[in-house]
Amino acid sequence: MDEERPLAEKWREAARKKGWPDGLLQRAIELRVPGSEIEKWLSVDWSDAGFAQRRIDWHERMTFGSIRGREATTADNEAFSDLFANSPEEIGEWEMTNERGPNAFAQFRLQENVSIPVIEEKGILIASCSFSIRNVVVGGTKLTVRYGQALRVRKEYRRQGFGDQVRSISWGVGTSRPSHCQYDNMRSQNYAVVNWWKKYVKDMFEDIPEREGDIPGISVTVLQYPARPFEGDGSGIRRVEPADVSRCVGLINRTHRGLDLFRPYSVDFMERRLNDGFWGEPMPEEWWPRVYGWQDYHVVEEQGRVVACAGLWDRGRDMRDRWRRKAGGEEKVLSTADVLDFGYARGHEEAMARLIAYLDGETARLGRDYLAVPLEQLPRLAERLERYEPVPETRALRWGMSEPQITRPYTDLAYW
Repeated sequence: MDEERPLAEKWREAARKKGWPDGLLQRAIELRVPGSEIEKWLSVDWSDAGFAQRRIDWHERMTFGSIRGREATTADNEAFSDLFANSPEEIGEWEMTNERGPNAFAQFRLQENVSIPVIEEKGILIASCSFSIRNVVVGGTKLTVRYGQALRVRKEYRRQGFGDQVRSISWGVGTSRPSHCQYDNMRSQNYAVVNWWKKYVKDMFEDIPEREGDIPGISVTVLQYPARPFEGDGSGIRRVEPADVSRCVGLINRTHRGLDLFRPYSVDFMERRLNDGFWGEPMPEEWWPRVYGWQDYHVVEEQGRVVACAGLWDRGRDMRDRWRRKAGGEEKVLSTADVLDFGYARGHEEAMARLIAYLDGETARLGRDYLAVPLEQLPRLAERLERYEPVPETRALRWGMSEPQITRPYTDLAYW
């Protein structure tokens, strides 16, 4: 029986068939490359001898050299912030730096099942990426997906393979939570990330819509309302109370049900979201500063009944985008507050619009530039807010499956 043959003998036969040069397999064995990795390289179609050679070289470098691949921890806060400050993105004629701090990990606290692999050399973080495992519904089909973001390589270390390698580390840390596919949102004009994907997987964009004059992907637009003091009718707007949660869950589900990438909320899910993930009494604020919670969530009550609800995440407290024009050096720094977990009763668009206008006033009070709201699938609500002259931001959604297709994407700004 084949399974009774010595493992090394089976590997050698497979290596010969794959065209591996003499000594490559023996080197992998001597370097104690995990057997599961060797098996994968020998069995999958997309792995050739060159790929195996590169993976073995990286294994040796990261096992016996000065660099290490690992999972980020809260102790990396300053180093993670420094990595982002020194890893600008090339966006058309601009260079954009996503500044993260004082809480460099704030956004990831809002996401589900997050892993953040990093590559470190002598205390300096060279590269990072992030993956969140989420349950979503697409085309009526329940799926578990990986959301990818935060791929960064320090500027002076680029074009040396660190982006490929930090992504490869993620497959190891993510094996305990498998997924059907991956998706991500790419900034408009970010051709560098598209070229990186094409280098890594040749047919990566075969089933992804082309967009004239921009990178391929499904267009996803968020409206950004210039921050301004609230001067409207604030009657009935108040902070949420625990007794309101069940009603708010129903409003959120009514508003977004049927959209691709939306997963119906439950009371438990919503309470954990507002409790910063804690089940029971949260830690004291001085030990574990809040990112988003009960104090940020508001409802509109009319005639004794909650008819609209929404949360305000102060993204700009911990994340800002610094834009610098490559020619001329013009600079601008933009920060937002983002609407999360919103919903409203049928026919109550006006109440929802009042609450968004109120949150825009809170955005101005916080000193941010814009209030971001994902209203692409809610045109009647967007119409009621046109007078606030929103600035649209459109990104490209890369979806890793040909079926089911995404036709009406839902956007949770915690993943933006």
